[in-house]
Amino acid sequence: MKIILCKSHLDGPISGADETLVTYAAQLQKAGESVSVLLMYLHAEEDQYYQRLLESDVPVSWIASNLAQNSLGAGRKLAARMFQSFPGSKPFVRRKTQLVLSAVANSYYRDCRKFLEREKPDVVHVMTPNAGATVMIRAAHDARVPVIYQELGIPYHPPEFDYYGDFTSVLPLCSEVAALSPRLIEECRDKLPSCRSLSVLPIMSQDFSNGDGHAPCHPDDKITFGFAARIEKLKGPLELIEALALACRQQTNIFVNLAGDGSQRHNIAARVKALSVASHYRYHGVYTHPEECRAFMNSLDVFVMPSFTEGTPNSVVEAMACGKPIIASTVGGIPDMIGEDAGMLVAPGEVNELAAAMLSLARNSELRKRMGIAARNRYRELFSPKVVMPLMLDIYRRVVSNGNSGEIGGNEKLHPWARR
Repeated sequence: MKIILCKSHLDGPISGADETLVTYAAQLQKAGESVSVLLMYLHAEEDQYYQRLLESDVPVSWIASNLAQNSLGAGRKLAARMFQSFPGSKPFVRRKTQLVLSAVANSYYRDCRKFLEREKPDVVHVMTPNAGATVMIRAAHDARVPVIYQELGIPYHPPEFDYYGDFTSVLPLCSEVAALSPRLIEECRDKLPSCRSLSVLPIMSQDFSNGDGHAPCHPDDKITFGFAARIEKLKGPLELIEALALACRQQTNIFVNLAGDGSQRHNIAARVKALSVASHYRYHGVYTHPEECRAFMNSLDVFVMPSFTEGTPNSVVEAMACGKPIIASTVGGIPDMIGEDAGMLVAPGEVNELAAAMLSLARNSELRKRMGIAARNRYRELFSPKVVMPLMLDIYRRVVSNGNSGEIGGNEKLHPWARR
């Protein structure tokens, strides 16, 4: 089967969508499928996700010229400066930017269609709702190639981003729309009623265990909570620091190790000083390779994801693969991920609740161990390549054969979340 994974551009250096794209491509290549990646806009040569695609022998092509990519990059930097200087201008700038991005992407429709007609893939798998993805879906449909669109979050979230207005117009052209978990498929049913067919296709992560599948034990005199994501408001890093300060008032052996980068990184550094917990905080930086991710996760006792909006975060899956108990917000597909025994759920933005969960796990090593084992088991059952790949290939075959798969597909024999 010839598969093309499509995305408008690589978002790097920290992008859950890019991570999903690269992992899918690498695992499909490893399984012996004919897979390639098509981008609307050129990637940076040093981009970590592009480098990982090359390491996996996955071909990468792009449609637009270098000039278009450079112009869009300059536009994004200008918009970011305007946001910082004039916060009230965000809605206006976003509306105008969306018009420009749509016009630029539409200008490449013909090139995109010609590329797909020349390559003749069996199926095109598109991720991330934006102007480039809109054009890619339309071009694939007009080239008579079946299209799967995968929603990697919650439709129309965050509410202030209005790109869904145009994007939903092409969803009826898709043979299938995939969501990341059972809760998220219900969000798609509710908010994307024009979709012809819906299915669950989870993210996956390679196995990070050291062979026996058990997380390394750390002494109780230092309990480290970790965070790995973009350091942006919607991911809740400031809430984590506030909770750290509250927890440290009752127990002094609690520490936070934070990985990633983003607009709030310097605010975090200032806040830990203001709260007098700088000695309990460590900024790890950005990890760019799976081995670095594993080393970071194995340095932790508990992983924390206090987001305000999410799909099913890659970093949570990576922590579960390393046997780490999870504390996370009750948003998006996170409750599906953790279940009843792999961690603790807290309301988004509730700092006192988050601090209480941290204290509960810091004080109980048996609970941490029990939840870590459950997390590792849920990773194996839901997010390992061994269980996700058969489901992915079944969805591809079903779409290619017009919904009549000759395989087991559409039931729990493939995956606990499998459904049509």
